[in-house]
Amino acid sequence: MTLLYFYITIFTIYFTILSIVSLKSQKKIRDKYTSKDSNICVIVYASGEVPMLENLVKQLKNQTYLHHKYTIYVILDKVENPPEFIFQTDLDINLININNLEPIGKSQAYSIIGEKLSEVPNIDAYVFLDAKNYIDSDFMSNVNFYLSKHDVFIPEINYIGEYKDMKFWDCVRVTYTRYIENFIYTSRSRLGLTNLINTDAFVIKHDLLNKIGSFDFRDKNSEMQYTLKLANIGCECAFIPELKIYKAINSYDLRIPSLSKRFQLFWSNFSSCKTFKGFEYICSQVTPNFLTCLFIYLVLISHTSKFPFIVSYTVILISAIILSLAFCASLINAQIYAKEYLYLFSYPIYSIAHIIKHFPLIRFVRNLISKSNRKHVVEKMTTDVFVTDGTNDYKCKIELISDNGLAKVRFFNRGKSYTTKNNHLRMVDAIKELAVKMEDYGLSLKACQCCKYFQPVIDGSTNMVTGCCKCNFEGRVDGDMIPTLIWNTCPKFEKINIVSLF
Repeated sequence: MTLLYFYITIFTIYFTILSIVSLKSQKKIRDKYTSKDSNICVIVYASGEVPMLENLVKQLKNQTYLHHKYTIYVILDKVENPPEFIFQTDLDINLININNLEPIGKSQAYSIIGEKLSEVPNIDAYVFLDAKNYIDSDFMSNVNFYLSKHDVFIPEINYIGEYKDMKFWDCVRVTYTRYIENFIYTSRSRLGLTNLINTDAFVIKHDLLNKIGSFDFRDKNSEMQYTLKLANIGCECAFIPELKIYKAINSYDLRIPSLSKRFQLFWSNFSSCKTFKGFEYICSQVTPNFLTCLFIYLVLISHTSKFPFIVSYTVILISAIILSLAFCASLINAQIYAKEYLYLFSYPIYSIAHIIKHFPLIRFVRNLISKSNRKHVVEKMTTDVFVTDGTNDYKCKIELISDNGLAKVRFFNRGKSYTTKNNHLRMVDAIKELAVKMEDYGLSLKACQCCKYFQPVIDGSTNMVTGCCKCNFEGRVDGDMIPTLIWNTCPKFEKINIVSLF
């Protein structure tokens, strides 16, 4: 009970300080003048279907900032229907088209471009933007101004659209995100504390990026780990509410890490944090929500009214009232509309329901129920393939297995077999796992999927096993599409060279 009291007391002090800091209105900066015009590199990442990409590029080209002071790189990571025609004659855009079998992901794309540009002289900072964003015409000018104050920072995200177009729980998540940004992030930035970095839009100085190393942005939980790396070298990620980007409300994504990952970060780094900012950041990840605070105070008040405790019943009650007043002040400072209060107060219910739903035992039972209600369907097909060691080709067999829609591949050679370890949604991913495994033994799978002339056909199917060959065979008519399947091969096979994808 004593530990519970200290935990809620520390949180009450922390939350009250945030509320007091937010009460003081921030002085508006009317003239964002700075003596230095930084050389900025803007990197736009696009993957999948991004109809807003063309609009974002036009907005970047029409900035009020000096045009010779910033360059634009656009990364197309397996983009469906890529709008390459926009950039073919545009010398202002540096286009990088990654046409891999599967998207390499934002983390690897950023790491590659960061490594390439680290050798380019006179770059002061990088601006990373997701292709789904919109920006104002003075965005780059504002970035240049805040670079004189912070080494790394994130803008405020404003969602464009109506709540009526969203489901109730989506409205809850959007409202809670606005509350976190407008109150928690803003107050923490005023105190010089770090905030969770947002890979959809952030700015980082060139020297800091070289110091901290490559990116690791596999998911929103890895963003939390990267923020801690920044804090451990004494650099906080600032939140700038005056620097705004816009996003369609139907593109919303809750970026709050899971509770289990936050507790894991806390326990694994509690004794190893090198700076106060790092230690404070991991402690801030285990703060309770509103319902948890209410429950803890009810337990403490009930206990102190019946049994002796280190503090009196009155002290606990006053502490609970202070926290309630601080919460009321936070609602005012967060600029939440009256109609959004219902959504905000519903978030703790959503959070608890989400935890219960993903509790290991509950998840296990749900999986059992779903499996029992689903007819078990296994489909298999065996085909010949060739494997090469660079000198000789060896004829082998592979068995393509679809187990309830999940794909695996079994490889046969000289009476021995190997089955891929993971279940995949698509057969192309299962064959890719097999090809990677063979690479460990110095072998290459000679299949169309692994050939540089292969172009997959997006046909809407789950396995997506069809494609076309782009090899310039003798006598081939320009424009002809030669259909093939991912496991086929021919004498013109050439292995994909990942380095030459750019």
